[in-house]
Amino acid sequence: MTLRTLLTAAVLSSSLAQAQTTIFNIPALPPKSSAPSTPAPITPAPTTPAPTTPAAPAAGASTLPMTNPVLSAPHSANLSGPGSLRVGQATTWTFTLTNQGEQAIKLQHGACDVRFEVLDTSGKVVRANPTDTVCTMQLVITDVAPGETMDVQDIRWDGRDSAGKALPAGEYTIRAVFSGAGVRVMAEDFPVTIEN
Repeated sequence: MTLRTLLTAAVLSSSLAQAQTTIFNIPALPPKSSAPSTPAPITPAPTTPAPTTPAAPAAGASTLPMTNPVLSAPHSANLSGPGSLRVGQATTWTFTLTNQGEQAIKLQHGACDVRFEVLDTSGKVVRANPTDTVCTMQLVITDVAPGETMDVQDIRWDGRDSAGKALPAGEYTIRAVFSGAGVRVMAEDFPVTIEN
């Protein structure tokens, strides 16, 4: 016999020995009761409700993060980008921050700290701020010198509501907020038209 055959036989017999069951490793069964057994009542399995589309917040109720305090340095924030889009056309707007003070504004923040929602003409949020987005752990540094305007982050929207359904042609408003680095900055509302 070769050494290889002997090693293979040793490994197999070791594995078989470990796989054998003895009375010491069989789980104990509950003791038998002398009382007559009655079948357990049958209860219907719980039904799972049908999935529903997310309910849009009421008019004026924002879905944006508002927990951080407002940036104390003098500033303004805006969205820049096209004033119209077609449903299904992913369109990009840039959140910009203008330093209106005499000291630099320095923000160290995440790559997904600008959030947005879309409102219809009645003020109802039709595309809420998504809460299940996947973001990278990227650190972004935004330094805005006095009198300077800097791009903070881009946002994208394709003219669909929170459930992914196409919104009808008409006038809408994009509302965006930067909430990171321990501060919050609201951009001016941006009007946009969905075209046919």
